[in-house]
Amino acid sequence: MKHLEVHRFNLVDTIECGQTFTWVREGAGYINADLGQVVYVEQRGNVLLYETSCSDAVPLRRVFRLEDPLDEIQTNIRRDGIMQQSIDFAPDLRVVNDPFFPCLISFMCSTCKNIPAIHRMMGNIRMKWGPAYKFRGKTVFGFPQPEQLAEASVKDLQKQGLGFRAKYVKQAAGSIVRGEVSESKLREMKYTDAHAALKALHGVGDKVADCVCLFSLGFLEAFPIDVWIERVIQNHYDIFIETGKSYAKKSIAARGYFGKYSGYAQEYLYYFSRSQGRFPEC
Repeated sequence: MKHLEVHRFNLVDTIECGQTFTWVREGAGYINADLGQVVYVEQRGNVLLYETSCSDAVPLRRVFRLEDPLDEIQTNIRRDGIMQQSIDFAPDLRVVNDPFFPCLISFMCSTCKNIPAIHRMMGNIRMKWGPAYKFRGKTVFGFPQPEQLAEASVKDLQKQGLGFRAKYVKQAAGSIVRGEVSESKLREMKYTDAHAALKALHGVGDKVADCVCLFSLGFLEAFPIDVWIERVIQNHYDIFIETGKSYAKKSIAARGYFGKYSGYAQEYLYYFSRSQGRFPEC
């Protein structure tokens, strides 16, 4: 296998913290077929060992945001006890840079579903409509393009476990095919404009839009707020007290408090709170 030396990076924490559904556990590492090829990665100390299904270069440094200044980020967001505990729990966790469409669909499917259920839905979609690759003597399926899901019937999508989410996934895929929402244009926008544009897609609310902004489009100021984060903030901070109940006002408050790396603050808090098992998933 090829190798890549890394600094301040933990593969397991980065993949298992709930921010990505493109990587699947495989033996001692993880496999991803949503990058235009199949990539297998495992970590041994400060080295990533990886294998691919073709000779095209795999931008693992970009995929795992290995150039992010982690020391600066953690200094910037460290405020008090719970944040320090969260960073200490997974100090080498990094925010991912996932491909746009799989990231979007996975978080559209995440409403009131736990992490294993989301992985099952994504796996079902891959097997039904995705491209097939030969890798290590077996067939591995990648995520389909928007065209495939736009053409799929709602009934077929429901059969993959999507339930009420099926019609929204189909409609969102259609909007992307028609160019109503463009990944390239989203990347050129300011965070607030990209967030608003994503919400124009059927089935995409504030939290899903923030997840896509953070985990795919690279807006590190995005601060997804779900029940876990809501309760962490309520229990340890007072920044939501005067903001009102709307998601938008809470988002402004969180971004104002944690700053330009709010997304990292969110992910550390989220991963740590889930590890404690204190709050429900939905």
